[in-house]
Amino acid sequence: MPRQPFLPMYAKSSLVFGPAHIARKPKIAEAIGRCIVTWSYNEWLMALLLAAVMQANSRASVAIFLSLKNYRTQKDVLEAAANATLTGEDRDIFDAILLQYGGLQTQRADVAHGIFGHADVANHDEIVPWIEAKNLSQDWLDQFHSGQPMSKSDEADNLAQNRGASIYRLKDLEQMEEDMRNLFRSQLLFYTDLALPSEMNAVSVRQDCKTSHMANALAQVRKLRAKT
Repeated sequence: MPRQPFLPMYAKSSLVFGPAHIARKPKIAEAIGRCIVTWSYNEWLMALLLAAVMQANSRASVAIFLSLKNYRTQKDVLEAAANATLTGEDRDIFDAILLQYGGLQTQRADVAHGIFGHADVANHDEIVPWIEAKNLSQDWLDQFHSGQPMSKSDEADNLAQNRGASIYRLKDLEQMEEDMRNLFRSQLLFYTDLALPSEMNAVSVRQDCKTSHMANALAQVRKLRAKT
């Protein structure tokens, strides 16, 4: 499940942000770290997949992909390579992997670049508030540069940080890590089949396509293609 809005469920809870608060949530901190570390493997394998799709398998193609930090640019490069070399089932599998990669890349970016805080609730070690830096900045501007003192009701209901904040649950972060690990397996199997074609590797890829995450992604890809 994606993160949920802080309001209205936690409207009565105090919300604070600062670098010291994550130490109060070791399980959350560990889950965030695992997601960030795991994603590096997904990105690395996507670079190898580009090399295999380009039928280059060169250090240069890997280096080029890893230098592209913007997902839109990465996607354009990957799709251009796939358009030139992949057809049929292989193209469907590649697009299904790319679809998952794009969704998880966005989730990873939020976790890596968002700001985590603390909410005064009973299960505070199982949930963590999150906010985009721009929204937290707006809150500070409202408080310190508006020239207008805030009432208690304003602080409770109208601060930008309360309106802009969301809540991650521990199990949301654990699911994100699991999704990344599942994608890594699919990437690795498909790369192996492209780089070292064999019946055994092809069978492994076909079996992987039956897993829930790949089956769902393939269904989305084929549905979108049928509309075009």
